[in-house]
Amino acid sequence: MCLRLAFCLLFMLILSPSAFAGDKTIKVGVLYNLTGEMSAIDRPGMQGMEMAKDIINSGGGILGRKLSLVISDCRSNLDSTAMAAEALAGQEDIVAVIGLNDTDYVMSAAPPVTANDVIFITAGATMQNLPYMYGKYFFMTAFGDNMQARAVAKFSKRRLNTSHSFVGTDISNEFTKTLSKYFKRRYRKYGGSVEEEVWYNSGTDEYPHPKNESKNIDLIFLSSIPPDAPKYITELRKAGFNQPIVSGDGFDTPCLRDIPEEYSHSIYFATHVAYDNPEPMVQEFVDSYTRMFGKEPESGFAALGYDTVMLLAQAIERAGVADPEKVRGALAETVGFKGVTGYFDYPEGVRVPMKTVDIVKYENGTFSFVEQISPN
Repeated sequence: MCLRLAFCLLFMLILSPSAFAGDKTIKVGVLYNLTGEMSAIDRPGMQGMEMAKDIINSGGGILGRKLSLVISDCRSNLDSTAMAAEALAGQEDIVAVIGLNDTDYVMSAAPPVTANDVIFITAGATMQNLPYMYGKYFFMTAFGDNMQARAVAKFSKRRLNTSHSFVGTDISNEFTKTLSKYFKRRYRKYGGSVEEEVWYNSGTDEYPHPKNESKNIDLIFLSSIPPDAPKYITELRKAGFNQPIVSGDGFDTPCLRDIPEEYSHSIYFATHVAYDNPEPMVQEFVDSYTRMFGKEPESGFAALGYDTVMLLAQAIERAGVADPEKVRGALAETVGFKGVTGYFDYPEGVRVPMKTVDIVKYENGTFSFVEQISPN
C-alpha cells in the first residue's frame, strides 16, 4: 500500500474527492530554528511537516480545505522566538502553532500563544512538565524526559551490563538538566551508582570528563545539546575514556558524523524512531522522505514534524471544524494514534503522549537500531 493511501486510512482523514472548498485554507503557524546553531535539529522537522502537508493536500485537504503552513524562522534566538510566536498567535484564523524541538525555545514561544487561547504543539521538546506550565492549550508530540531517561538507564544497566556511571551535565539548558536528573534517579533505581558528576556550560572549552579514574567507571552519561556532542565525545575519547557513552535524543543529530572515526565507537542514545527499524510505516516514511528531499531523514525530528501535522489534521477532522477550542478538545481525547514515531495517546488530563523509546547505536558513521523500550 502506498504511503499516502496508508496514512489517509490510518488517520481517518475525510478527503474531498474533487476540488478544495473555495479558496479557503486552514492556517497553521510553524516555528522552527531554520538558521543558527539549533537548525541541525529543527530543519529536519520542518521538512517532515512539509511532507505531511503535501500528502494531506494531494489527498483533498482537511475538511475539503487546503492546509497552509505559515512558517517563521526563530533564528536560534530566544527573543526572536518570542516575537515570532506572538506574531503568529495574533494572525487571524490561525488554528494552532506547532514546531520547535528544544525546551528553552518552547518556553519562549508558548506563553504568547497559549495566552491567546491558541493551541501550541511542540514537535520535539521533551520536558514533561511543559503542559502543566502552559495550560490546556499546550500539547507534546514527543515522549517526556522521564520516559527517555528511564529507557536509557534501563538499557545501560541491563543491556550494557554497567554499574558505575559518570554524569556530565550542561547546566545552561533546561532539557539537559532535566534529562540528567531523571537518568540519575532511574539508574540508581535499577541498581547502578553515580560515582562522579561534572556540571558545565554549553560551548565551554573545558570538556566534561571523569576526574578520578580509580572508581571503576564503566559508563558515561553525557547530557548535552546537539552542537556540543561531537566535540565533547571526541575529547573524552582522546583522553582515553573508552567506556560506552549514552545520552538522550539530543544526540540524534547528523553532527555525530563530525567525530573522527577512531573515536566514534560505543555511542548510544534514546530517540523517537530508528530509521532502520523494519516496521513498515517507518520504512514507507523513509522512502517517501528520500524521494521528496533527495536524502534520507537526518534524525527522528523529521518524523516528529510529520507526526505533529498528521496528529493535528486528525484532530481537526474529528472536531469537524477548524475552531481552536473544539480542536483542542479533540486533541485531548486522542487515543491509539499511530504515527511514524509509534502508537501513542494522551491519558486523561495529560497532554504528554505515552510512547515507545528507540535505542540507537552510533559507530563509525552508522546509526543502527538496537531495541525498543515500552512505556510503563
